[in-house]
Amino acid sequence: MRPMRAMAAAAVLLAASASTVTGHAEIVSSSPPAGANLLVPPTEVVITFDDELDPDASSFTVSDSHGVEVGSGEVDLTVADRNVLQGAVTIGDPGVYTVTYTIAGIDGHEIEGTFSFGVLATDPIPDPTGDEPDTAIRSPSPAAPALIVLGALLLVFAGVSAARAAAVR
Repeated sequence: MRPMRAMAAAAVLLAASASTVTGHAEIVSSSPPAGANLLVPPTEVVITFDDELDPDASSFTVSDSHGVEVGSGEVDLTVADRNVLQGAVTIGDPGVYTVTYTIAGIDGHEIEGTFSFGVLATDPIPDPTGDEPDTAIRSPSPAAPALIVLGALLLVFAGVSAARAAAVR
């Protein structure tokens, strides 16, 4: 029974520390959210990180599905923590748009990454009730599938261990 408790404790610690293992700046949030399908095209992209960024080495571009750049951004120097990239975008057509960023944390380590969002229409869809239209159809967090797989693997491992322990007795 002790190995099961140890495995459970290890699983909890692993899940709790999964995002802090690298020690480098990571995305906390973005607007539009990664994987979102928007009913109204955004006019800007904002990416918030969990650590201070080097303004001289951190930026992003936004490209359409043909690779044409439709916007870019850099560190927002008005934010005291200097952990936000912000910039304008001009989106004229529905489609998939890719944000490509390069950042350098205060430790000097450069990180590159991408995420995408979709634009379903370029004109607001009117709401018959007269309320403002919802601008996004939310998708699950990009980290959710990885955590689900990790949890499933831990459950399978725990089940196999329990079956072996029962067979030994």
